[in-house]
Formats: sequence, structure tokens, C-alpha cells
Amino acid sequence: MKKHSRRRFMITAGAAASAVIAGPTLLNVTRVLAAPVMRRSIGGLGASDPIITGYKAAVTAMKALPSTDQRSWSYQAAIHGTHSGLAKTAWNTCQHHNKYFWSWHRMYLHYFERIVRKYSGVSDWALPYWDYSSATQRQLPAVFRDNTSSLFVPNPNRPTAWNDGSASLPAVHVNTASGMSQVAFYPGASSSLEGTPHDNVHVDIGSGIGWMGDVQAAAQDPVFYVHHANLDRLWNLWKAQGGGRVDPLSDAAWKNTPFTFFDENKTQVTLKGCDVLRAAAQLNYTYEGEPPQVNEFCLRIIFPPFVWQVVEIIRWPGPPVELGPGRVSIPIDIKALRQRMLSVASNADQTLVLKFDDVWADRLPGVVWEVYAGLQAGKEPDTESPFFLGTLSIFSTGVRMQGHESKAAEFSFTLDRAVTEALRTDSGKLEITLVPSGILINGKRSEPKVQGRVRINRVSIAIENQRKR
Repeated sequence: MKKHSRRRFMITAGAAASAVIAGPTLLNVTRVLAAPVMRRSIGGLGASDPIITGYKAAVTAMKALPSTDQRSWSYQAAIHGTHSGLAKTAWNTCQHHNKYFWSWHRMYLHYFERIVRKYSGVSDWALPYWDYSSATQRQLPAVFRDNTSSLFVPNPNRPTAWNDGSASLPAVHVNTASGMSQVAFYPGASSSLEGTPHDNVHVDIGSGIGWMGDVQAAAQDPVFYVHHANLDRLWNLWKAQGGGRVDPLSDAAWKNTPFTFFDENKTQVTLKGCDVLRAAAQLNYTYEGEPPQVNEFCLRIIFPPFVWQVVEIIRWPGPPVELGPGRVSIPIDIKALRQRMLSVASNADQTLVLKFDDVWADRLPGVVWEVYAGLQAGKEPDTESPFFLGTLSIFSTGVRMQGHESKAAEFSFTLDRAVTEALRTDSGKLEITLVPSGILINGKRSEPKVQGRVRINRVSIAIENQRKR
């Protein structure tokens, strides 16, 4: 039996009456006027919480629907990605490693949430989020490990180590500090946070063989949606920091490109960037514990206070770099540019950037690599050292996929701190080192199994200049 509060019933009834008088433009008044639902941290929800029992009930109901029903579990998952050779409305339309990543996934979750609410039996059901930034929440949430539940996915589609609780996410794989410190939207915070933690979590949970590690299968796993709710929350938290952090409201394509979805009544709908700027006001949800949401409006064109210019200063002349199961080093000759690099590294308006471009894998590698600059030969890698730059993983780009647009992967890492430390000695080379990094098993690092080799075709160092408009 679906439960409704008296206030929600009165708003619904009033909206329906108004629609009769004023016409169909008021049919969405219920969603606008009702109190926003709250997306809560899944770490604080017990197995008997209505959010969890409702999610389980909805997944069961959606899986029972015919696959042709746009609300079915399989159809909704295929909107994000599918290996099926069929071409159906909205299938394989997910946006990755471009400026639409945050906005498209917000739209996708919005309609998914409405469908789940319909089948959950909970009138104010809201999608929970997985806050793996917390050291206590890096195992797969317990509700997904119950093998009697519709939220459970057996091996090999979700590896056993995750289901039995022995696996956990390494802190460095989910560290949001770099992305949250970025002021620019894209490239900047969106692209940085899409790499870490987004791609890393997908790759780690998939561990080379599972659904989550494959962009064309990931949304079949119920944990996908709580992972993406956290990425959506990070968008709000990033904007709330201020300091020039704004959505790309001067970009007409970002604001006005429509994307297609289906609502809880199987109605085909579209949304665009301008429709998802204000989650609470436009989409009727907030996040537990977040600061007040930033309200932006498309009628007001906001230009970021800074512009960035990237100038390449070094191109690695060697052959393509092949990443496999072992440690790989790239010795970059910097003799002629040593003093210039040190000067840039200490300049607040400039940043040294290591770039990997035209990156391809022959198949999904299922591994996260740690990237270092200045790590001495024979030294153990340490993600707490100043030589650590960040992580690299292949998830949605860099692999050729049937039915999906395939494009090369690219990665950027800030070099300032590492260069300042590494060039304290009069060295003519800067050693770039990549080390495969596995998930934690019972709290200890594991040896990852590389499923496919990666080729980095272009390695360079550039100067990023920040200038006020």
C-alpha cells in the first residue's frame, strides 16, 4: 500500500484541479510544489529502512516488466549502455569525458528515481548516495551484499570479494581533493572528478570482469545508481565552494542540447542543461548534510572569472608507452627547461601539467594505475609522497565499443609539487612512473590482474596559464 502524507495529497489534488482550469502546463505542479525529497547517505540506512526495502521492491518489479517497457530494469540500464545490437530510443546515450557528464547523469538519475518511487511503495522515496570519501564506507554497502536481495549481483557480474565484504576501495582511488580544488567546470572539476573517484570506483568494483567495470553493462548493477548519486552530490558541493565555480552558462550547447529519457508513466521526455541547474527547485531533491544549494539561472549568462591557456613545452620523443602488469617509467629530458619549470611551479598564476593523450586499450584493463613524477628508481611507491600525481583508469573512453561512440582517453596531472621536490637535485631528467594499483583485500593492497594492455601514444608537459578576463 503506497503511503501519502496529507500535505502531499492536498498539493496533488490542488494541482490536478488547477490543471483542469489552466491546462496541461500545470501537470508538473506536484513535483514543483511538494517538499523536496532528501537523498540520504546509504551508510546511515539499515536493511529495514523504507529507502532500502523500497529500492529492493522496485528493482524486483522493474525486472518483472517486459524488456520493451521503457521502465523495465533492462531498458533503463540500456539507456546508459548495452552490448545489444538493437537500436532503441535513448539506448547507449550516456555522456562521458565531455562537458555533459554531470548534467546528463543528473537527468538520467532523476527519471530513474521517479520510476523507482512508483514501484517502491514509498511516496517520498529518494535515491541514496554512497559516500566512499568516508573511511568507514569503502566496502560495498552491506545491503548490496545480501544474497537474498534483488540488490545482490552474483559473481562474475560482481566479483566475490565485493560481495563477501573482503574488498574495499583504496583511499587514493576515491580522493576528491584534486577535483574539488579545480575552479573551471570543464576541463576542470567535472573531468577531474569523473576520473577520480568516478572511473576508479567503476573499475575497482568491476575488477576486470564485473558489470561495473564496463560502461555498456554498468547500469545493470543496482550499486551503479548510489555511486552516481554521490557524483551528482559532488557537483552541488563543488559549486557551493564559490570562488568562481560556476556552471558553463556561456555555453549555448551545454545549456540547450536536449537528451531523451522516459518517465514513470512511459512518457518520452527531454531535458537540457538549463533544466537541471537547481536540483531542489527544478528536480525536487536535496542531499543529506549538504550546504544550501547554489541557484543559477540560464537567463543570466555567467562567464568564469578566469581563462586558461595551455602551452606545450616538452613532447616525449620516444615510442608509445605500453602499460601492463609491471611498473613502467618514462625518463623525460628537462635539462634545457629545468629553471623555467621551477619558476612556473612557484607561480600562482601558472601550473605545470603532465598530459597523456591518444590513450587506447585493446580491451578493458580493469586496473587503476598510480602516477608519479620524480620517484627514484627502486623506491617503493607511496601515495602520501610529494611525487604522487594521481590515478589513471580506463572506463568509458580509450576502448572501442560497439553501439557507443569510441574516442581516445586523455589524462592531465598537476606537476608543481612533484617538480619542486624532484628538482631539488641538479637532475637533467624527470622520471614519470606508472604503477598498477589493486583494490584492498582485508585492508591490504592486492596485486591487480591486468586484463588488457594500454598504449599511451603521446606524453607531454605543458604550462597552463590562468588569466583574469
